[in-house]
Formats: sequence, C-alpha cells, structure tokens
Amino acid sequence: MTRALPPIRQTPFIAGVFQTTGGPREPIFDPATNDPIGQVAPATPAQAIEAIAAARREFDHGDWPRMPVYERGQILRAIADGILARAEDFALLEAVNGGKPISGARREVAGAARVFNYYAGAMDKFFGDTIPISDNLLNFTLREPLGVVAQITPWNFPLLAAAWKLAPALAAGCTCLLKPSPLTPMSTLLLAEVIAACGVPAGVVNILPGGGEIGQLLAEHDTIDGISFTGSTAVGAAVMRAAAGTVKSVALELGGKNACIVFADADIAKAAKSAVGAAFGNAGQSCSARSRLLVQRSAVEAFTEALVRELAGLKPGSPLDAATTLGPLISQAHWSRVDHNVRRAEIEGARLLTGGHRPDDLPGGNFYLPTVFADVAPDMALYREEVFGPVCSITPFDTEADAVGMANASAYGLNGSVWSRDIGQALRVAKAVRTGMIAVNGLPSASSTSLFAPFGGTKRSGLGRELGMSALAFYTEIKTVTVDLS
Repeated sequence: MTRALPPIRQTPFIAGVFQTTGGPREPIFDPATNDPIGQVAPATPAQAIEAIAAARREFDHGDWPRMPVYERGQILRAIADGILARAEDFALLEAVNGGKPISGARREVAGAARVFNYYAGAMDKFFGDTIPISDNLLNFTLREPLGVVAQITPWNFPLLAAAWKLAPALAAGCTCLLKPSPLTPMSTLLLAEVIAACGVPAGVVNILPGGGEIGQLLAEHDTIDGISFTGSTAVGAAVMRAAAGTVKSVALELGGKNACIVFADADIAKAAKSAVGAAFGNAGQSCSARSRLLVQRSAVEAFTEALVRELAGLKPGSPLDAATTLGPLISQAHWSRVDHNVRRAEIEGARLLTGGHRPDDLPGGNFYLPTVFADVAPDMALYREEVFGPVCSITPFDTEADAVGMANASAYGLNGSVWSRDIGQALRVAKAVRTGMIAVNGLPSASSTSLFAPFGGTKRSGLGRELGMSALAFYTEIKTVTVDLS
C-alpha cells in the first residue's frame, strides 16, 4: 500500500531560508519496507555556526523577545492552524518515515497543533512574584526569556517532540536551533515550511538536520544559553558533559524501564487491556513504555491469560493501512538490537509466552511481533535494561512493600502505573514509587500525562520537565528587582 508523499524541502532551514546546499545528501528510509523515500542534506558545521549567529542576532537585537506576549501568541496560533491545514501531509510523513500507524499519526499531528495553541495563551499567565521585605522596599521578580536555545529531538515522536520544545520556547521569547533525528527529519522540515509562512521573524527558528557532530557543536557552543535533549540516557549524559563547559541550562528527557504494578484485587481485564497499550504503543519505542509488569502472585495466571487475549487484537502491518495497530521498528539496526535482547532473555532463563520473531506474513521491513516473557527475575537484563521495542516481562510479587521495592530497583524513574481497587493502597504505592509520572487504575503510557501537565522523570530518566507551565520555567530566567521607596 503506497500513497504519494508531499513534496518538502530537504535542506537546512537557517535565518528564514531553506539552504540550497548542505552536507552530502543522506537517504531517508521507510521502515515498513526499508525503501528510500528521500534524501536530506544535513547541516554542515559551518551552517550550524551560521544558524547560531542568526539566532543570537535575533535574540539580542530583534523583535521576537521584545514582542508583546499576546502578539507572539497570535503567531503560535497561526502555526497551530498551519499544522492542521496540512494535517494529512504531516500524518503521511510520520507514518511513512516514522513507521507509525496512520490513525496514531493523525492523533499526534492534532496533538502537536494543540501544544502550539496551548502555549499561544500561556505566556501572559506565567507571572513573576512580589515579595514583601519592608515598608521602604518593593521587591518583585520578572520572567525573562532564557536566550538562544538548542533543541534535539528523537526519532520516535518527531513532530510531537518538536512541538513540545519549540512552542514553550517561542512563547517565552527564545530563539531556537532545533536538530531532528537523522532517521526522521521529514516532518520537522515540513514544520519549518509552516513556520516560515506564519510571520516568525527570520532567525527565530532554525532547523538543522544532522547527526552527532551537529549535536555536539550545539551542546558545546558558548553563545547558546540552554539545551533541551530527548533521547537515550547515554547520549543525554554526553550532552550534559558537553554543556558543562559553558555552564548552559540543560533539560534532559531520557530513557525509562517503567513498571506496571497489578494487585490481585484490581480489575484484571481492564489492567491487561491498558497494559497492552502501555507496553506496545508505538511498537514499544517509547521512553514511557511500561514494559515491566509486576503482578501479585495470586493474580499472575489470570492476568497473563487476559494479557495474551488482548495481544491477539494487535495487528502488525503497513502503517498506511487503517486497520494496522502495530507498525515496524525504526530501522534494520534497531530490529537487530531488539532481537538480541529477546535472544538474551531466553538464554538467561526467561520463559517466552508469545512473539519473539518477525511476523511470518511480513517478511520485509522491520516488523516484530509483540513479545511477552514470564518468569523474569529482577537480576535479568530484560528486567533492568530498556529494550525500546514491543517486548515486556511479567514478574510476580507478594506484598505491597515488595511491589514498591521491585519498582524502585531501577536506574530509571520516568513513568509507571498501579492497579488496585483499594484506593489507599494504590495511592500509597503511587507516592512511594520514585518516578516522575504515575497513573492509577488507567491510562496507557502515551496518555499518562495531559499535553498540558508536566512530563519528565527522576534518576537516569532525566532532568527538568516538558509541557504545562513547567516548560516555561526552563525557557525563562528569573530576575529579582528591588526598589528603594524611601
């Protein structure tokens, strides 16, 4: 099944202009077929320096940071409208370049527009404070834009991640240098076309497709004031080290190995249905995926049976088929990494219940069946390490204290869920689990936070929060002003 992709510019977008050249063009692939679908010219280091200079000039001397927040908001609304006007083009790019089922791609496009609309009206509601000191002194704080910010987005949510970063930064008055993943740059380049048509001054938004060399340059450059990175924990640590030399502000949204805790008194059928979406949404390629299923021992058999029944409803296939609910993994290399983790789990003694290989009817592309292991012990790699694929594990526990201890026995702390009809027990566990987000008795991982509530984690899952008003805290600086009234 094929559909024509929209024509898009496939070169860096710098100072309001798509460049005529870049580095040697690199092929972009459809993960459902591994066929090339375009050739993008990555930004060269010289072009990245040019973009940084443009963003710096606009922030230091241009109109954007000094524009009344309502007027900035009107431009963000225009961007949201522009996304919706080309919604099907964006969805096709997310499906064909990112491997997302088209129905999910369409929801993500609508979500990206909502984010821009939210921040269009947020900045004039993000205030400083007045602080009582004495009768003769007036003390107050101002929220001022952070400055020039670098933003690095991942391949698993290309458009949505770009919206999460650009919208609050622009609302705050920052100027931006956004580097999409080299695997999935196409929807971000289309977003640059929308931004260019919406009255954003040249230099405010610059899109720099490219790989690690450009990311390193952005993290190290001394005229960039902050960097926001979403991706693996290992690369996030490298970004943090690179940014330390210039003491720039850093926000990191990194990996996860999230636990779904199911007590015996839970609604087992509902918990199993939710667990499928939480573990296998986006083919498990999500830092929020709840891939550790911790189930009270007396309920393991019933929960496992219900989970396997629910898995039968997942349909791997072409992302452009409306019936598809499980798309391919992003690349051949990533397919091999996921399969390596599955084979290692078998060697370590985990019991494979279902999946564990490519679908027989989909010999091409990077498809992988939803895979469930039982008898997974906490010392196994599958329990501890992020697979980033459609693979989950079932591990029994006995007591509430066991559940909390097992959930917290992780280097990560991004997301999680707890299922129990005993609301006191559920809330005790929700409070005790060290994680940035947790759901009680519902919500797949993709819906574990509203687009307008804080998103982020603890421990090696990152620093800071995206979305909601919390994102504006990162993209602004606090200035304290004291006035002597005597």
